[in-house]
Amino acid sequence: MLENSQFLCATKIVIGKNVSLQAGEVLASRNHKKVMVVTDKGIINAGLLKGILESLASNNIEYIIFDEVPPNPPSATVVKGVEVFRANGCDSFIAVGGGSAMDACKTISMMTVNEGDINEYDIGGKEFTKKGPDVITIPTTSGTGSEVTQWAVITNERKNWKSSIGSPLMAPVVALVDPVMTLGLPPAITAATGVDALTHAIEAYTTRDALNGASPFADVLNLEAVRLIGANLREAYARGENYEAREKVMLGSTMAGVGFPQVGLGNAHALAHPLGGHYDIPHGVANAILLPYVMKFNLIACPGRFADIAVAMGENIDGLSPIEAAEKAVVAVQRLVKDTNIPSLRSFNIKDSDWSILAEDALKDMNSQTNPRKTSYQDLLNLFHEANNAGVTEEQKTPLAQTV
Repeated sequence: MLENSQFLCATKIVIGKNVSLQAGEVLASRNHKKVMVVTDKGIINAGLLKGILESLASNNIEYIIFDEVPPNPPSATVVKGVEVFRANGCDSFIAVGGGSAMDACKTISMMTVNEGDINEYDIGGKEFTKKGPDVITIPTTSGTGSEVTQWAVITNERKNWKSSIGSPLMAPVVALVDPVMTLGLPPAITAATGVDALTHAIEAYTTRDALNGASPFADVLNLEAVRLIGANLREAYARGENYEAREKVMLGSTMAGVGFPQVGLGNAHALAHPLGGHYDIPHGVANAILLPYVMKFNLIACPGRFADIAVAMGENIDGLSPIEAAEKAVVAVQRLVKDTNIPSLRSFNIKDSDWSILAEDALKDMNSQTNPRKTSYQDLLNLFHEANNAGVTEEQKTPLAQTV
């Protein structure tokens, strides 16, 4: 039964080999004259801007480069970006990079025309009333899906909190999704961003709203994203110069980026956000660590959907009961995480005294509300401890904190 099913994607998506070189043409067609390129120093050093800047020059587009975006960008980056944009008389944006660069760019654009502090627009707070200057996105990782979403995550450095900021007005106008931009991506980043995209797809396929039929179009995209990423991430990780593998992982990532905003996410994201806010753990790494434990917790809420995921991941479920088939999805993800050498949660040395704070923040996160299985503070605390205690002896295990 479908009730109020909907689907929204306001971004034109152009995907294919060397489409990033169309940046200048796209801006010229929209009558822009001077663009601010939002990126980070790693992108500069890797030489990934060369062809894009040549495209701008050949189309008589002036540009300045704002390369001060760090991982998990704080609100101070947004403030600085707005100042640079205004001071240089720019009229548009290009974001080149991973989720951090694209999230920073989208929020900088919005804050050039809306008032206040970016953190005031955290979900449940103020709403944007004006659309910012055009944003063109060019992702250099296959992970966040930020190139096509109306969402951004910005760190509130005063509260160690990840602000989830979204509005239909914030969607990029064009995404140039070019797998060539990922060919030089190091294996560790390939793995973390790839499993981040897989987390988007799996969580979105099993959210409360997805189970209630909120967006069958999103279901198709998310399940296909699971298939593409599950079948190709290992090869993209082990043999990064393989264009075909890179292309399929990137296609899966963008599909999930279109799919998950329709129905929300779940506990893996709720748990990952405070790890980024308090410990600056890369978002993709945090998601990859937590995903198998969250899946195991959620199995009983929708075993049929997890069985679908198992099949999409290449597992044989013939003759299995619904729960046994669902469990194959967890096994498949655990194997992928192991094969791509995702680090352990324990390696980040979380303080024992911080687990309760992290669990409290996870419970406040909007994604814990869209998880398919109702989740308590104690459930989230248990999931943190289960992930942190993986593969260690009884003596090494973190004591289980109790509900406060």
